[in-house]
Amino acid sequence: MKSVLLRSLLVLSLGISSAFSQAPTPRPNPARFVGEITAFAKQPADTGGIVFTGSSSIRLWPRLNEDFPGLPIVNRGFGGSVANDLIVYFETVITRHAPKLVVVYTGGNDLHEKLSVDEALNDYTSFLKMVHDRFPQTRIILTSVKIAPSRDLEIPSVHALNVRLQAWCTDKNWLRYIDCTSYLADPQGQPMVSFYRDDRLHLSDAGYAQWKSILDPVLREEWAKAGVL
Repeated sequence: MKSVLLRSLLVLSLGISSAFSQAPTPRPNPARFVGEITAFAKQPADTGGIVFTGSSSIRLWPRLNEDFPGLPIVNRGFGGSVANDLIVYFETVITRHAPKLVVVYTGGNDLHEKLSVDEALNDYTSFLKMVHDRFPQTRIILTSVKIAPSRDLEIPSVHALNVRLQAWCTDKNWLRYIDCTSYLADPQGQPMVSFYRDDRLHLSDAGYAQWKSILDPVLREEWAKAGVL
């Protein structure tokens, strides 16, 4: 009888332990962006163009419109955001602009907030599916998650997430993955500090120049496709 009770307690304890280990990682509170989102909502709702959205790598792009002349770009990046924030504020960031093309950069902050690769992938792809479900004719460019000197311990997770994202994109003709990470690394795979600001996290002018050179032909190709859909 005692052995049966002990086995039952062991099974129960393992079940409780498993439940706790599978508890989802809390996402940052989206309310921290109320001010920025309110400001977005007060700006003109330019429609039918290209929306760049995501975290600070988008928000801080110093000459976004000048870097891609002739393209109707709206910057809807907000620094420190994670993919879940893009979902929460979808109506303001995406819907009111009814874009023909979306360029998204997110994922790095998700990993920094201790989300697992699986959790970050799920949130990211949930946002992508949300765009496609709402605007099935809209094309999406997904830019890979970048590495950074100040987050060197997260580099393996960044690479793992990028591999998963690229694989997820392969069978979707409305979605295009581009590698904007490899150029940031030296031959040993470490981030080259010349591409980053003094904070060792955000891109320098040189970093943005390289990103632009990679993105520009893809952006124009996808915009041409969007124009005939």
